[in-house]
Amino acid sequence: MFKLLVGFLVSFYFAQSLRAWNAEGHMLVSQIAYNHLSPAAKAKCDELIAVPLVYGGPSNNTFVTAAVWADDHRAPLGTSGSHFINLPFSLDGTPTNGFTPPAFDVVKAINQSIAVLQNPDSVLTNQATHLRYLLHFVGDIQQPLHCVTAVSSATPNGDAGGNAFTFSGGRWGNVHFLWDEGGGYLTNSISRPLNPTGQAILDSKAAAAETNYSYSANPNTIPNPMTWAMEGLELAKTVSYVGVTRNTTPSAGYLNTVKASAEQRMVMGGRRLADLLNTLFAPSPVALTPGPVSNGTFAFTWVGLSNASYRVEWKHQLSDPMWNVLTNITATNNSVLFSDAVSQTQRLYQVV
Repeated sequence: MFKLLVGFLVSFYFAQSLRAWNAEGHMLVSQIAYNHLSPAAKAKCDELIAVPLVYGGPSNNTFVTAAVWADDHRAPLGTSGSHFINLPFSLDGTPTNGFTPPAFDVVKAINQSIAVLQNPDSVLTNQATHLRYLLHFVGDIQQPLHCVTAVSSATPNGDAGGNAFTFSGGRWGNVHFLWDEGGGYLTNSISRPLNPTGQAILDSKAAAAETNYSYSANPNTIPNPMTWAMEGLELAKTVSYVGVTRNTTPSAGYLNTVKASAEQRMVMGGRRLADLLNTLFAPSPVALTPGPVSNGTFAFTWVGLSNASYRVEWKHQLSDPMWNVLTNITATNNSVLFSDAVSQTQRLYQVV
């Protein structure tokens, strides 16, 4: 592994909305991420998803469906408090100092999973478990109502991420449940294990979402998930609780806003997850093995990854300011060979 330098509400809807994005939402985030994994990260993720766990089965046996694993087994795993963070804010000026945050939250859960996956001494089952957590929690934290609790005169101790912000009619009992289903964007009609029909739905939605919302990759960094939580807080303030009133029925305009926001958050969650996994599972630096000069040709080899792309660069002196691109090579197997005609007394090479 590359090392970088580096309380209770008695309500049907409350039980439903504990799940953040519904199963389709989590699978969609994971599908977008999988589409952007590097060959090295994809191989490592596939390896870890194949590791058998105590709580497992055919409904969670792929990278995409494993994103729902943390919800499927939250009770025996005892992880209910790991799916959200309650950052308090006031809807009407009611002070927020009456709210006490839980000791553990989704930000800490993401950091914990990152630490396990960064540690080369972590046992395989722990890595497999925390990859599944990461697939899920990175999706959770993109749901703005998994980042906040809204304080008001009606809910002076917070509304539990909108669970206590109830509606009087419609299919959604509260604002949290509405956002869990993306205002209707996420139908939750995909069965598991995935069949061809379900896979086609995910592929189509992933393609459409990325067409509608662009995202610039940010690889080679380990993010601070609190930044994502603060982003969710601002979105809750400016979108989630705007244009909607307690004990009414949400308007069509509000539902359209939620649908668009949910689609955008799917893209952001998937690409952020891909960036993180590509960083965590980046291959080790390439070690070059030189051979002798023969018939005016110098050659070297390295152990690579089949189908990965490598760029060979050169310079005359280490003090030269820039490396010059010589060629690109796509590995056909795990042993990669490069040769170059000897035309000068000294040349330095590196492989990227």
